[in-house]
Amino acid sequence: MASDTRPTTVVARPTGGARWRGLVAATGREALGGLVALALSVIALRHVIATARVELLWYDGDSVLLPLVRRSMELGQPFEWAMSPALFFFPELPVYLLCSAVTATPQQALALNGLLVLLAVYALVRAAANELMPAARRSARIAVSAVALGFVTILVLTESSATATSLELASLLLTTTYYYGAVLAMLGTAVLVLRAVRTGRASVTVLVVLGLVAACTTASNPLYVPWSGAPVVVTLVLLALARRLPWRPVLLLVGTVTAGAVVGYLVRIPLRPFVSLDPSTYVQPSRAGETLGFFAALTDDRAGTAAGDAGLLLLFVGVLLSVGGTVWAWRVRTSRTVLVAAALPLVTVVAVSFGVVVAGSETPRYLEPIATAPLLALVAVAELTRTAVRSTRVHRPRRGVRVVLAVAAAGVLLAGVATAPSTARTVATARYDAAACLDRWAGGRDVVGVGQFWTVRPLAAYASTNVQLLQVRDTFQVYPWLVDLGAYRDAAPTFVVIGTRDLWTTAVEDSLGTPATITHCTGFDVYDYAGTSGAAVLQRDVVGSADAVRRERGF
Repeated sequence: MASDTRPTTVVARPTGGARWRGLVAATGREALGGLVALALSVIALRHVIATARVELLWYDGDSVLLPLVRRSMELGQPFEWAMSPALFFFPELPVYLLCSAVTATPQQALALNGLLVLLAVYALVRAAANELMPAARRSARIAVSAVALGFVTILVLTESSATATSLELASLLLTTTYYYGAVLAMLGTAVLVLRAVRTGRASVTVLVVLGLVAACTTASNPLYVPWSGAPVVVTLVLLALARRLPWRPVLLLVGTVTAGAVVGYLVRIPLRPFVSLDPSTYVQPSRAGETLGFFAALTDDRAGTAAGDAGLLLLFVGVLLSVGGTVWAWRVRTSRTVLVAAALPLVTVVAVSFGVVVAGSETPRYLEPIATAPLLALVAVAELTRTAVRSTRVHRPRRGVRVVLAVAAAGVLLAGVATAPSTARTVATARYDAAACLDRWAGGRDVVGVGQFWTVRPLAAYASTNVQLLQVRDTFQVYPWLVDLGAYRDAAPTFVVIGTRDLWTTAVEDSLGTPATITHCTGFDVYDYAGTSGAAVLQRDVVGSADAVRRERGF
């Protein structure tokens, strides 16, 4: 038998010192990427708190929900909350409670929560980059992830109004009650799917985590299904039918997402007492035409300023990345992972846009995935570009690209450092003057009052703990929406807060009589009925109606 005379290739294994240096270098690059992400997050937060958008972050009737939950828990009130179809139990409530545990005021907790959400977006995109760009340098994957968060930050910088009823979608991520949990679950689900597609098999770990994400998120917020679950199922099945993905992992992934969503809906059954409206009440197909007109008007309104035009252009760029990336990945028959990452955002954008119109919903925040799903397409296009350039000689002179990225990173870090002190100072010293006026009127007394939703909720969140406010309709019946019904048990309300923008079909004095005193604060008046017959009417109508609602819900 002839001997094998082929030369033997010896692969030198890295020494302990080399491994240590490599670990230090990798840690340093990841730390630098994290610092850039933190700087971008601070820049975004600074813009929000320096504009009218701060009202949506800190003082909006919806945004103060979690501060109210924490306040209710601190007061030891029964946990009998009447939520919306979104319960905010996962992940919003645990994250906010953690933030509030290390901060002194609701403003500080909400600001910290917003920063953590943006950092979580970066972390998830970074994880997606690992799956989409396994052959790229670590620095390239970090850079692409930072660019993706930069895209979100620039979008935030174009948004400055005080309302949630606009096409300003990116800054909603910084709030605690405009569905950031479903957005993070959408990105997390995509990462898990990309992991399974890249390895060619759906491991037990991936399937278990995917099922838990689908179940927990659906149980808390059913928007997970139209935002993430359904687009994942449609994308994978279509690509499998086109023979671009093997059926075995596709069926396992589709089955896991579907089963997780079903389990989530089943978990919502015992949670039904907490849900104020069934999600089906939001579906009104007969209003599809009106919805189209509504969003056309919103688009015109958004395009009324240069910043608005820039924001719309960026959203359009995100859609173009999804469309272009899908076509490019399909034509060059690139890796399956890149094709899924490009196609999934496209399916998501189409599904969300079409779904909102068909549902007849005039709620812009349901379009939030349009601002975030294309981040996956951005990474996919970056990988397509990298592999296309490497196949030519153009890839050799890479110094220019590195210089540009280094300059951009330095600029972001400098901007973050420059804005961090003023941002921290603004957050630390933020106070709600309206609540201070109410506290001065109370003078340390334990008092209970009532008022309408948009007026009393921020007051209830920021007033001293001796001041308790119950939200009511203009008929002085309980308004069971995002409120703890347990707070109404045996309550004895004696004053009414009347906001300048409240609508009362019947004048308060006609319903309750003449108040003992009237105190004027900026934005509202306090009608004090202590010691008058009006206090007895308040207790009968407010507490009685709350008792009836609580019994109806099964509390």
